[in-house]
Amino acid sequence: MQALGPPDKSPLQGLVASRIETYGGRYRASVSSPPGNVYPQGGLLLDPSRRRFMGYVPFTTGSGPARRLSPLRLREPEPEKTHGSPFGVGTPHSPKLKEVTKAHELQVRLHTFSMFGMPRLPREDRQHWEIGEGNDNSVAIEKSWKELVPGHKEMSRDLCHQQEALWELLTTELIYVRKLKIMTDLLAAGLLNLQRVGLLTEVSAETLFGNVPNLIRAHRSFWEEVLGPTLEDTRASGQPLDPVSLQDGFLTCSQRFQPYVLYCLRVRQTMAYAREQQDHNPLFHIFVQWCEKHKLSGRQMLGDLLIKPHQRITKYPLLLQAVLKRTPKPQAREALTAMIAAMESFLQHINKQVRQGEEQESLVAAARRIGPYEVLEPSSEEVEKNLRPFSTLDLMAPMLGVAPEHTRQLLFEGPARVKEGREGKLDVYLFLFSDVLLVTKPPRKADKAKVIRPPLMLEKLVCRPLRDPSKSLLFCLPSHRTEAEVGLGIR
Repeated sequence: MQALGPPDKSPLQGLVASRIETYGGRYRASVSSPPGNVYPQGGLLLDPSRRRFMGYVPFTTGSGPARRLSPLRLREPEPEKTHGSPFGVGTPHSPKLKEVTKAHELQVRLHTFSMFGMPRLPREDRQHWEIGEGNDNSVAIEKSWKELVPGHKEMSRDLCHQQEALWELLTTELIYVRKLKIMTDLLAAGLLNLQRVGLLTEVSAETLFGNVPNLIRAHRSFWEEVLGPTLEDTRASGQPLDPVSLQDGFLTCSQRFQPYVLYCLRVRQTMAYAREQQDHNPLFHIFVQWCEKHKLSGRQMLGDLLIKPHQRITKYPLLLQAVLKRTPKPQAREALTAMIAAMESFLQHINKQVRQGEEQESLVAAARRIGPYEVLEPSSEEVEKNLRPFSTLDLMAPMLGVAPEHTRQLLFEGPARVKEGREGKLDVYLFLFSDVLLVTKPPRKADKAKVIRPPLMLEKLVCRPLRDPSKSLLFCLPSHRTEAEVGLGIR
């Protein structure tokens, strides 16, 4: 450290001046400051190459040695780093620094969106995603059906309840469509705008909201062709809402609401993808939080929005049943009964498709756990070549002797013990499918189950239920050579 000299005539004298001079600071003794100087006359001037107080220790209330330091105490200078960052997050090209930079850029973009609105996307994107398309958010409706029917005071109690049920059908339809528009006009539009500037490019908007535009188009058509005209007739005539006028619209629900089949097939994977992104992608989590607090979202959570279509399509029969319950006229009751039957039939179709999709996923998962079928060890390449076509076990292939809509399912699986010779026993692991029973070697944690017996077709097996709860099925393999009995437990 430098030796301290006698005090000079500068404004900064003694110990402070010498310490600043020692640690790289400069001070100016002149009374007048040059133009553009932001410091007081005679104040501190930092080295232009440093732009910060190298020896300043900020005041802290935490534990440790730093707690006892004065806010103005200076410390020894640290060796200057060749590759450093003023933020203390690593080298300029480190992943951590890039993450901090991306997060800051994302927050700046979102703040800009809040202040000035989102930029207008290209026309093809707006049309594809139904962003700002149509007048779904501008459809006006009265607060009550009583505003449209002057003679509502003379109506019977049941008829008033019927009108309340029909009014609920109309109003909830508009509310639902507006929630669909939140997913396109806010979430999808925001994500697409951010991806255009290189942010959140790893997130798939198609996976999250790919089928939502088709739902919006279906419900816009449903309103314009079915619900809207019913409302307009009541406005023009002053007569109560007529449920019979809805018949044609609901009887064609299987065509009108066809996009729901695909949406319901994917909703489980979509919600899992959204949860995964929120849990493991900090930038997407920031974006979703911004959307959920936006004034257009109505405080709707992303998961709640994604499940809305499933809830809406299953609610139609309940809404129609509430109308039917308060409808006295036979013609209207007959029409409503037909509408309910059509909607329930469509829902059964959706449930069947979803169930088949889940069964297919289960079959794919089971097939991945089962190794190739290699019962015989080929003695030469020629034998292996001729044996290979008969040694394949394709569980994804269609079942023989049944219609194509019947798919193979994994019914049960579990450990068992089979006889080997006269007194020997062998531990095995069984997979019972719709058409075949596979006997495999008990698999280890990381290994696939190896098939050690020829596949047993169920048409050649005799199955009997057992009283023993630990063994629910008895498989008898009748043959002129041998007979085996296998108990398979269900857990």
